[in-house]
Amino acid sequence: MKRDSNTAASIRDLQHMLDRLSQRYSQLPRLVETGIFDELTLEAVMIFQRDFGLPVTGVVDHDSWYAIVDAYRDDLLHYGAPSPLLVLPDGEFSTGAGESSEPVRIAQALFCALSASLVNFGPCESDLINQGTTQENLLLLQRLAGLPETGNLDRASWEYLTRLYHAYVVRDARSAHDGPAVSPAGGDLP
Repeated sequence: MKRDSNTAASIRDLQHMLDRLSQRYSQLPRLVETGIFDELTLEAVMIFQRDFGLPVTGVVDHDSWYAIVDAYRDDLLHYGAPSPLLVLPDGEFSTGAGESSEPVRIAQALFCALSASLVNFGPCESDLINQGTTQENLLLLQRLAGLPETGNLDRASWEYLTRLYHAYVVRDARSAHDGPAVSPAGGDLP
């Protein structure tokens, strides 16, 4: 009985990886993670084997399994969601007026990117110091967010800044970057 649940879990893992790969390699069919090695899973395995230069047997042997795992890992590395960037230390954090910190430099870069979409924010600075345009941008951000207007880079201001960045910069980059699917060899697919 334990072997059956392990087999079903392995098949679900296989189906998950092949389905993820089907989003980049249009030859592969989309799969549902059922844990059952059905005809569609067999077809996906055989297409993968053919397109990645493996013997086309439909059997997921050692070489096929690790080729699928490697392709899946490569896909995640290049096209998956990026790892979160932890900028602020745990606990309370604040960089006040005239103070410098690495998080201020990153906030300046975020403000710079946002200024291309939102005219409210001032010109780019990159000096690590919470002064001038950086402090004005923080005050505006805090006002817009309904936060206390301190001009300090604190955790609440950082959270609101990163949400704006994701809403305006990342969203625009995603919509502009949706490109064609590619073949395993790297060429565009028809």
